[in-house]
Amino acid sequence: MRPLAERLRSEHIEVWYDEFSLRVGDSLRGSIDRGLAQSRFGIVVMSPHFFQKQWSQWELDGLVARQLADDTNVILPIWLDVQRDEVLNYSPPLADKLAIDAGSGIDEVVRRLTDAIRPQGSTLVVARDFLIARGFEPPVVTDDWWLDVAAASESNDMEGTFQEAMGWGRWGFPLPGYSNDPADRGLRLGLTALQMQWLLAAQEQRITQLTHPDEVLAFVDSQIGLSDACEQHPRYLFTYAPQLTVPGLGGMFEPAAEAIYQNSLQWHQQQANSGSSFGTATTRDGLVPRCSVEIALRHPDFGGYEAATVACSFVQGDSVSSGPPVKYYSTIDYLAWFLSSESEWLGAGAREFLTQGMAAWGVWAWDGLDRQAESDFGFQIDHDVAGKFGECLSEARSVHDLRLEDKAQQDLIHRLNFSVKLLHLPESAEEIAAQLTAPEFLRHFYEDRERLRARRKD
Repeated sequence: MRPLAERLRSEHIEVWYDEFSLRVGDSLRGSIDRGLAQSRFGIVVMSPHFFQKQWSQWELDGLVARQLADDTNVILPIWLDVQRDEVLNYSPPLADKLAIDAGSGIDEVVRRLTDAIRPQGSTLVVARDFLIARGFEPPVVTDDWWLDVAAASESNDMEGTFQEAMGWGRWGFPLPGYSNDPADRGLRLGLTALQMQWLLAAQEQRITQLTHPDEVLAFVDSQIGLSDACEQHPRYLFTYAPQLTVPGLGGMFEPAAEAIYQNSLQWHQQQANSGSSFGTATTRDGLVPRCSVEIALRHPDFGGYEAATVACSFVQGDSVSSGPPVKYYSTIDYLAWFLSSESEWLGAGAREFLTQGMAAWGVWAWDGLDRQAESDFGFQIDHDVAGKFGECLSEARSVHDLRLEDKAQQDLIHRLNFSVKLLHLPESAEEIAAQLTAPEFLRHFYEDRERLRARRKD
């Protein structure tokens, strides 16, 4: 029995066997009861010794009861040194079941058992084998864990539409399409199971646009199957981690970023040559952008885009239309990070341009409400001053008119103090606030506001 159990385990079949499953102090009766109740099959080795033991008879009775109750084939008999007449005298129903002759050798016994336990065409078996082959250890196919996997594999209502990307969630990647073929369905389930793991890990480890590239690359490498998904869908990767598009920060994905960049340069040049007005409303010179905004941090002039356009793409991707959702923190937290020395690894050029873009974008302006920070991170609003900073900012027509009252300053400090703690910034809230309220920063906010007002009048 031991060699048989070991061989089945080597075939990735989870075996309940007393030497494997019992530990010192376990209840023998209780453990065997659980094994009999939870196992999909019971392999019964009929031998002269088996006939003589009452304990084995009791175990067999349990399997027979399950088979009668479920009306499914639970018992897999093996005949070891016995003939049909001996089995018939012991149990006529067992003698009538097709059995495996142990005399055919352990290889043949294992093959026939495996065929019965893992029939060809079983979706769950295909999925489980797929995961095991990649070093992931899933539970047996009867475990409720698989119900969660099945639900996750069918949870994307946007699949198949032009907004498909929006249905996957942060760090989600497209799955193979639906199919009735068990092999294809098993592959989809297997990939879903892997994706469930890295989605959870990305959430717990807070892998975002603000994560150092080395940490992002280490995260991708640590999650089974994620590197393959990133290689197959690099645009998704660069949406979740736009910092990897900065030249020199892409690691193993540097060639993919460069390939997307070169293709984008070529396409946008074709648009410009044809006289198209594509994207001209987003650039500083009113010309066609030099590349797509998602890869603009790779361009020496940031694609010619307005700084606010690139900053917006960095923080929230293309979730306004059809891209996957990427925003993790409140916008003011992103701004605090850009103003902190923590963002210096972006490089001076990209950091300065994105910080200017954040200032101009202006949606960070703290108005006293932040449901995301409250619900996701436990931010507590100071109702005595909440919204005062946003009021002062809105009422002023220019940076020269801005007068921050004490309550407005308290409001801003209170919110930035939360950002400092949340993001583990080395600066104090007061230091970040001083940079945020400096005329050279807020000038971009007011200039962009006036530009938008003028555009609306036109």
